[in-house]
Amino acid sequence: MKQLIVAQSALLLLLVGGCVAQSTKQPNVGKDVALATSHLDVVETVTMPTELASTFAAPFRCDSDGNFYLMTSFDAESGIRKLTKKGELLALYLASTATDPKIDAVMSFSVGVDGTVYQIAFPHSRDRYVLVFAKDGIVKSEVKLDTGFGWVPSRVTPFASGDLLISGLKYDPAGADLPRLPFTGIFSSSGVLLKEIALADDKSIHDMAVSGDEHVVAAGYPLGNLAVENGAMEPASDGNIYLMRNLSPAIVYAISPGGAVVKRFTVDPGKDHYRPFVMHIVAGRIAILFREGQTHEQFVKVVDLDGHEIGTYTDTVINGRSNLGLAFTCYTVNPERLTFLGTTQDHRLQLKIAEPR
Repeated sequence: MKQLIVAQSALLLLLVGGCVAQSTKQPNVGKDVALATSHLDVVETVTMPTELASTFAAPFRCDSDGNFYLMTSFDAESGIRKLTKKGELLALYLASTATDPKIDAVMSFSVGVDGTVYQIAFPHSRDRYVLVFAKDGIVKSEVKLDTGFGWVPSRVTPFASGDLLISGLKYDPAGADLPRLPFTGIFSSSGVLLKEIALADDKSIHDMAVSGDEHVVAAGYPLGNLAVENGAMEPASDGNIYLMRNLSPAIVYAISPGGAVVKRFTVDPGKDHYRPFVMHIVAGRIAILFREGQTHEQFVKVVDLDGHEIGTYTDTVINGRSNLGLAFTCYTVNPERLTFLGTTQDHRLQLKIAEPR
């Protein structure tokens, strides 16, 4: 369990109004394309009177009804909060309400198109689970993930079929003290591993970890790999799930329900030190927030489902503080709007809704 806690601490944690993130320099392996740049202007600000600003953990989700899903901790008691735009609490998804098994810790989550919530969970054993919650927060099922090997899942997303795409790291059979190996697999809704998927960059990403490269190895945690653990997954309208590795340029794969890798492309921030922090997909567009860890300067690059760049949207940082906030929570089109978490001077949670101008 100690190793699990260390692994979780390597995930991106974000304090609204401040940031804890890596400041790293990545080699530019993609080609930057100069396109028109727009500035993000705040068109609406919503203060949530009952919600205090806090430390939030990636990922940041919203649904088609405009509700927001926020997680504040990796313990089983804090839960995922489902909030309306006005800050009303609609549901609380608590891993501690699972009964078989009792859960010690949790990790990332995703929200299905029907409002079902899926969360990676860890009991007091080497078993790995996905908790499936109904829209009202009740645990529908506790799915034990059957792999036959030791591993630490970090991201889960459902296909329309109910199968689950899960990424993470598995223990190296050559030795438990070696950096863990990237793993991506499709599981049935009952937890059976249907197919393990080899991604083109897995070996090079693993080699970076073996060499101790600071771009993928967190200080004090040589067994992990930030490119995998701090990555992202989102479903798209074409039926595929898009998996992003946390590297610069960002590497994106489109994975079909059958487990085929149908696309691979990179999204280049065009600047040193910028890492992909959040990814949202809607209406055939992928919006990726890139941030520089020291200055907190950030921008959103939008591409289509083939990686062709559509636009770049910039933010303003004054005295190390973003005008929008540091959590890109929701992306919508028609009209095109980007929602960020912010904070008031009296530490209330805000939603800042911006449009590119």
